[in-house]
Amino acid sequence: MGIEGNYMAHGGKLGNTGVVPSSTTRVKPPPTEMTVDVVIPAFNEASCIEGVLRDVMLAKPCDWFQIQHIYVISDASTDQTDNMVQRVTRRDPRIKLIRKQERKGKQDSINLAFSVSSADIIVFIDADVMLASEHSLAKLLHHFRDGEVALVQGGLVRVHPGFTIHAAKLAAHFDWIVVDKIRRQKAISWWSIDGRVMALSRDFYRHLVLPHSLADDQFIFYSCIQQGRQFVWADDAIFYYGPPESMADFSHQWSRYFFYTEKSRQYFGKELLDKDMSVPGLRREISSCLLRHPLCGLMWLLGFAISRTEFILRVNFHKYEHGFFWTISNRLKTENRDSSIGSLMHHKHGIH
Repeated sequence: MGIEGNYMAHGGKLGNTGVVPSSTTRVKPPPTEMTVDVVIPAFNEASCIEGVLRDVMLAKPCDWFQIQHIYVISDASTDQTDNMVQRVTRRDPRIKLIRKQERKGKQDSINLAFSVSSADIIVFIDADVMLASEHSLAKLLHHFRDGEVALVQGGLVRVHPGFTIHAAKLAAHFDWIVVDKIRRQKAISWWSIDGRVMALSRDFYRHLVLPHSLADDQFIFYSCIQQGRQFVWADDAIFYYGPPESMADFSHQWSRYFFYTEKSRQYFGKELLDKDMSVPGLRREISSCLLRHPLCGLMWLLGFAISRTEFILRVNFHKYEHGFFWTISNRLKTENRDSSIGSLMHHKHGIH
């Protein structure tokens, strides 16, 4: 495995302990600075990688955390991903490219990140994600300041498709509407966990080893719950993500979700998934959204039916078993992101 540049991680915490000048006057010690590593797993993400790196590079710094490394872990990419990352490294020495010679899946990339990093917090961001603002990372990270939180999920917002007859975009938007509605009622459930943007504390991630046969986000989130660790859904730390390119991609995403959920049920136990992670009134919520968004809902039902058929027929199971589940993605356009702001505000005010 080739590694571009020196990626030795710097562990520990910085900062002073403060001074007590007298018995009656105390000076509050400055906040401890936390070290942060940002990790972007990538497989053939040439259309996206430069954009997400630019977003992270432009993230607003704070006096209480420092981004020490920005790792791109290329899972034996065959396009121009690696070359593009190498070009960007000249603009920011924090960016490090780790190239795997053999494709081993996203779970392997995350395990590699755990072994390389010693930062207080490690943040995983998918390559096709766009930061809503320069404050998105700070809002995600501030939940770790009390030292109690183990896992934080970003406030993911799927871009509004606008006026379109693109079936996958309509289905994907409906999917987000339902997920967002459910998540506001129950912060974490088998329906709404999402690993596109997640941050983990060092005392949590240093003990994790992801198996290839389980989805990265399911394993991490269910491990957090099973260990009784604290989880936060940072709904104000906004990150945008786009729709799948086709109905085939949409159905594959759901089919592999069924696959990994069944594997998680076997690994973590039925009680955790079927009781603790269940969604009360799920069918009622879906029906309510269908009445409000009939066209998007019909496309969603079509994609959902296809995915169930694929799951029953065990389509692509051999790929899912080894963590090979990347789908085609493209960089979001700025106008797509901006058009989602109105939709997001409607949801925040309870209008669906």
